[in-house]
Amino acid sequence: MQQQKPIHLTLNFLNEMGVATNNAFAFINREMGIVNSMYEMNNRFFHVGQPYRTKEVRILRGIRGSARMSVNLMEYTINEHTIGLIPPNALLQIVDISGDYDIQALAADSNFIPTPQHGVLTDWHTRQAIFLDNNLEEWHRTGTYFSLIWKAVHLQPYRREVVQHLITSLLYNFQYLQADCLHNELFHPSRHEELFRRFITLVNEHCKTQRTTAFYADRLCLSPRYLSTVIRNVSGRTVIEWVNQAVALEAKVLLKHSDLLTYQIADELNFPNPSFFSKFFKRMTGMTPQEYQRT
Repeated sequence: MQQQKPIHLTLNFLNEMGVATNNAFAFINREMGIVNSMYEMNNRFFHVGQPYRTKEVRILRGIRGSARMSVNLMEYTINEHTIGLIPPNALLQIVDISGDYDIQALAADSNFIPTPQHGVLTDWHTRQAIFLDNNLEEWHRTGTYFSLIWKAVHLQPYRREVVQHLITSLLYNFQYLQADCLHNELFHPSRHEELFRRFITLVNEHCKTQRTTAFYADRLCLSPRYLSTVIRNVSGRTVIEWVNQAVALEAKVLLKHSDLLTYQIADELNFPNPSFFSKFFKRMTGMTPQEYQRT
């Protein structure tokens, strides 16, 4: 049987779901999408606790309420006046969300960002998420971009290049914000915190095939003992606990958003057999893979 690729939370997928129609609160085509109010869309793009693999870069702007979100294993809180950027190919999970929560959201396919600008932006927006709180000036500035983009997508005829360059300009603005954070001592992570972030990046890249402390220590040019000590001190969790969490999230995405059978998912995640995978999944989630698919 030929394996099918997992269904990612992409612009195409949203169009196929029928939630991405051009209406008073959302405009989404196959290259970009903008949602003016997630609350008015009944927050139906996401379900709490369900992980998704997002293909496109995403920019969020908190309007009211709060939500806790995991992006590539790192947890963030998005409140009113929060602005954030989620990199492409991110593993996204809503951990908790208030009933009145509302955000604006923008997504753009990497191929939609004009070249050569896209090459300049690639290195910084494909690694980890960026979230900034309580910077009212930048929050309002981001709102101005959203307003311009929202108006531009509704012009007739559709002005594709205008939309492209407005989104690129907004991404450049995030690049400047990130640079400001790097030069601000208040935002400087400690050496151990920076090591933890590098470790998490590697886990997201390699957890499907590499699950030993020795592998990650070698990639970071450290001894396994030293890496284990740092990760436990920074996060309160072990290297293997982080790796197992990443594998469990990957399994959830495949179970919910692909047509792969359990034995195929076990193979995709490099388990020796389906039984071993099922035992691992139940230990991590309290449910068998089949029970999770039915939830």
